[in-house]
Amino acid sequence: MIKLEKRPEPKILIDNAKNWTEEYCKCLDNNEKPNSVIAHRYNHPEIKDALEHETHGKCAYCESYIKHVSYGDIEHILPKNKNARPDLYVTWSNLTLSCELCNRSGKGTYYNPKMPLINPYIDNPEDHFVEMRAFIKEIPGDQRAKTTIEILNLNRAGLVERRKERIDSIKTLLDFWKSLNESKSGREKDMKEKLENQLRKEVSEDKEYISTVKSFLLDNDFPLYT
Repeated sequence: MIKLEKRPEPKILIDNAKNWTEEYCKCLDNNEKPNSVIAHRYNHPEIKDALEHETHGKCAYCESYIKHVSYGDIEHILPKNKNARPDLYVTWSNLTLSCELCNRSGKGTYYNPKMPLINPYIDNPEDHFVEMRAFIKEIPGDQRAKTTIEILNLNRAGLVERRKERIDSIKTLLDFWKSLNESKSGREKDMKEKLENQLRKEVSEDKEYISTVKSFLLDNDFPLYT
């Protein structure tokens, strides 16, 4: 998980969020099930496009590229059900993009104001999680982070395997970079500089699992910030 920044609210929400929310909440207050139109007004192409841009096409929680395997789900950070925050049904700050596995992990039924899940827009994930190669762990004593990992199943087998593959590909580049002598002039020096630049690009916001990659590079004494 990485820190995310909210982009400007789509015009469709500026124009309609208040009415759509009132319509949705009225159904819940009357113990009526919202019809498919009312229940899914947030699934508008303008909203989806904006969320894809701000998450770089990745799941806001596990950092997996979404469109490689599915269309992706518009996710309510705080659940929209009657017992949670239906008032945030189409509130822009409560919407993000997630993969199906994170969105349908059981998160939709979890609501605990005293123990909220880590929110990548408000919280800095680096203050809550530590990377242990392909596994994500909570900083000792951080119950919110522990609960987030458990609810979202952030160490599920398929996800750990994909992180391992990413580490392996980075390790190949890193080992080659380490093997080159930067004191030499000519081709070898140029190659080392190119590899160094490439490794730094591997933690750009549009890459998968950059929290894992960043931790791996720093643990291996790569000069990521110099």
